[in-house]
Amino acid sequence: MKAAKINIKRLLMTGFVIYTVVTLANQQVAIGKLATIQKEKIQIVENIKLENQKLEVLIKNANTNENIEKMAREQLGLVKSGEKVYINQSQPEADLQGGDN
Repeated sequence: MKAAKINIKRLLMTGFVIYTVVTLANQQVAIGKLATIQKEKIQIVENIKLENQKLEVLIKNANTNENIEKMAREQLGLVKSGEKVYINQSQPEADLQGGDN
């Protein structure tokens, strides 16, 4: 009877140890996957921060006279009074009108 009782205790302890080891191993795998996902998300955030910085510079410079003149020339095709406009005849018509519309 005592031998059977000891065997049951050993069996229960062995089962508990195996369960604990398997659980810890699964948690380590999950932690590894989450760490990889975290690194990816951090990289995405860094890229977005860089893009935001570039956009903030564009916004800051949007109302300067130089930028307004540049937009008027490139997007509207405007010229200053007294300027002569030369058109390159070898370019296709789409290129003369901006091409990317």
